[in-house]
Amino acid sequence: MTDGIYSRLVRRETHSSRSTIAIVVALILAIVLAWIAVESVLAALGQPALLAAPADAVKAVLDAASAPAGAIVAGAVVVAVVGLILVIVSLSPGRRGRRSAGVDRTAVVVDDRVIAQRLAQTAGYAGDISPDQVKVSVGGGSVDVVLELQPGRTVDKAGVQRSVEEELAGYDITPALRPKVRVSEKGSVR
Repeated sequence: MTDGIYSRLVRRETHSSRSTIAIVVALILAIVLAWIAVESVLAALGQPALLAAPADAVKAVLDAASAPAGAIVAGAVVVAVVGLILVIVSLSPGRRGRRSAGVDRTAVVVDDRVIAQRLAQTAGYAGDISPDQVKVSVGGGSVDVVLELQPGRTVDKAGVQRSVEEELAGYDITPALRPKVRVSEKGSVR
């Protein structure tokens, strides 16, 4: 396989698609159009409307110009916010909790949970505490390592920070991660 194929495979595994939001929007539009069709058929048959007759709905839309200014502004703000959310979702890259690792002649994708588990072990070993007392979260370009010490215990925070940085330096992952080590104020009893 070529490098181009590997890069496409890695991108596909590390980025989420927009199909879910597209399906939701399409379903909403299909439901609205089906409702309009049902209302039109009911009006043509002389039956009572389910929600609103097409003629009444058109009249209400045309009469909206005479509605109070606050109601018009509120409706416009709601429509603008929904539109802005859809534009942002469609243009922003969807990220999965995965990263690509630099390995020659193959495509390697590493899950953030695997990285977090390994860093918890590293921090626990460096701080001489149980890995269960280390909480690690990986997100974006950062790693947050929280040490929950037993009461009366101390830890070399700089040493743990150094160990975590060295562990991350051994990984050739993209995007790179910046670690931050904190000692929890509340501690834990185990």
